[in-house]
Amino acid sequence: MNLDYLKTYREVIRLGSFSEVAKRLSISQPAVSFQIQALERDLGIRLIDRRQKSITMTQAGKRLLHFAELVEKERDRLVYDLSQLRDEVTGDLAISASTIPGEFLLPPILAEFKRLHPAIAARMMISDSLAVISRIQNNEYEIGFCGALPEGTDLTAFKIAEDEIVLIVFPEHPFAERQKVSFGELQKESLILREETSGTQRSLESLLLKAGFDLGRCTPSLVLGSTQAVISAVEAGIGIAFVSNLAINKSLTLRLVKVVGIEGLRLRRNFYCIYRKERIVSRLLEEFIAFVESRIPQT
Repeated sequence: MNLDYLKTYREVIRLGSFSEVAKRLSISQPAVSFQIQALERDLGIRLIDRRQKSITMTQAGKRLLHFAELVEKERDRLVYDLSQLRDEVTGDLAISASTIPGEFLLPPILAEFKRLHPAIAARMMISDSLAVISRIQNNEYEIGFCGALPEGTDLTAFKIAEDEIVLIVFPEHPFAERQKVSFGELQKESLILREETSGTQRSLESLLLKAGFDLGRCTPSLVLGSTQAVISAVEAGIGIAFVSNLAINKSLTLRLVKVVGIEGLRLRRNFYCIYRKERIVSRLLEEFIAFVESRIPQT
């Protein structure tokens, strides 16, 4: 029995569409049909009731699905067991990260991990936090790092770092001569914000709302798609903004921006590592998760 055909069958049942399976597996729709028909010929029995408008399994189809799921689990276990027998950690690591972890927290961690395991390769996609969570949920990436905790129980998460969101202004702004400002003063200012799906933006709105300030009452002068774009806009004097403290070291050193406090408030948030526990089927992923956990600052 062809294991690739079994995988195609599982996907047909899971997605309920031959065309969607073709897209997911990067094969043609006729190829999907051929593989299902080949399984039926090999087994000598119908697996899908073609009299129904939707994809409906026959009793034999249900039994085969159970078998196919067991085969997948055993295959994953085999891959894991074999990887544990290798002395050298090898493979490709697929990482999805939001802006701050991807640009400031992960590069030194990956560099150190690569020095320990030179045979590994890693690729990292940087996007907003909601996209990171979605990509891990959809099994597009093995592990993610973001500033938002995923809802539900399908993903495992642990805190990797703490951050503070701070208000920055350009040197010529009136606030630049002050140590702190009030909430009320912010409503009159040109605020530059991140998009709604940004982890920084979501954390900022939540933290401010808990402190009694609704950011929705402010009309942003700009909404930008990256932290660096927000910082650059502040440096250019377009407005003021809330950004991660981790992202402004260079701008502070060059005196292109200044941090101004908010009276009675500090905006702290966390960053998380997220993954599917049942998807840890390689020694590489297991070693990397353990390595990240070992680098968490002890409090």
